[in-house]
Amino acid sequence: MEGELSGRKRLEESPLVWVGAGAMRLALLWLPGHTVDLTAFHGWALRLAETGPRSFYDSGVFVDYLPGYLLVLWPLGLLLQKFPDLAPQVLKLPPTVADFAVAHLLHRLGGPRGALAASAYLWNPAVLLAGPWWGQVESVAIAWLLGSFWTWQKSKLGWAGLLFGLGALTKPQYALVGGLLLLGVAQGWPGWRAVGAAAAGCVAGVVGCGLVFGLAPWDLVRLGLQASATYPYGSVNALNFWYLFGLNWRPDATPVLGLPAVVWGAGLSLTLAAWAGRRMAGSNDVGLSALGACAVSVATFSLATRMHERYLFPAVPLALLAWSRERAPAGLWIAISGILLGNLLYGLGYLASFPEYRTLGWAAVWRMFVPPVPQALCVASLLAAAWSGWHLTRSTRGG
Repeated sequence: MEGELSGRKRLEESPLVWVGAGAMRLALLWLPGHTVDLTAFHGWALRLAETGPRSFYDSGVFVDYLPGYLLVLWPLGLLLQKFPDLAPQVLKLPPTVADFAVAHLLHRLGGPRGALAASAYLWNPAVLLAGPWWGQVESVAIAWLLGSFWTWQKSKLGWAGLLFGLGALTKPQYALVGGLLLLGVAQGWPGWRAVGAAAAGCVAGVVGCGLVFGLAPWDLVRLGLQASATYPYGSVNALNFWYLFGLNWRPDATPVLGLPAVVWGAGLSLTLAAWAGRRMAGSNDVGLSALGACAVSVATFSLATRMHERYLFPAVPLALLAWSRERAPAGLWIAISGILLGNLLYGLGYLASFPEYRTLGWAAVWRMFVPPVPQALCVASLLAAAWSGWHLTRSTRGG
């Protein structure tokens, strides 16, 4: 038995696991991704290469991203000017590389099961579909936020703040989850000096990034609000409560029990985040912090409005980290991965419902999403939120 466990550990830590994951991703780079998203990234990258960042937002080009990811697209645009035929592959490189950063951090943070958690992440079908195939950037933001979590633990508080700021500027939707991670590993009240160092790093990252693009802090706030208002719908192909309620691509100003859906969604999400934060704050427990952040990630996806099909992504590495630290069962990350995969397939299949983007493969996928399949995934996301919340309650009972 001991020899079998030792052999499994060697397999988990074998470079072949990582090399194979890299080869798989290189193959996926050559598959067509999400045409609309990649076209936007392509246009932004070339615009940055032509004009530089300072006048980018003055160009009149539609942009619903903050400068965090545009800093990554800028050098890619310079590269694409020289090799225009490699556009899809080059544009999908950042999430592909970020996947390995996330896996490395899971390995470092995950304790005895860290190697297995990293392998499970690298070979997770939902992760493979979201980044190397689709071309979306969820893993880039998660890499910054997990890096912030790791450096905070190492008492490199300025770096923790800086990385948090970059993560928030890449995907503001995930800033709450990143903040809860830091809250969980704070040892009681960390003191003004520690908070000041982290805050200074965050401000330096955010303000510095904004200045590169000629933006003052209030301009960043304005852009963030404008980006949030780009899709003012109950759901944007997210198979969650509001999809189940009939508000997919319908305004989230729709009244529900006397209040707009957006108010219900924000209120429920923030209430659950406050509840989770109170249970895990100051625990200095990596696994518990990851579990609490995972529970909030799933609950936000399930209950908030304006959710896209991809926004469940952070819950996958967080559930893996909680499992690696024996704070959650393997079934949780498996279930969340399956729900995310279903959402991603729905999003790509939906694209095939438009004649200009239709392909035989994705059209066949789209035909699979007839009732009650989407509704079942909606219910599954709500059950996953309840399940992760129950595990958080059980783990902190008496605390």
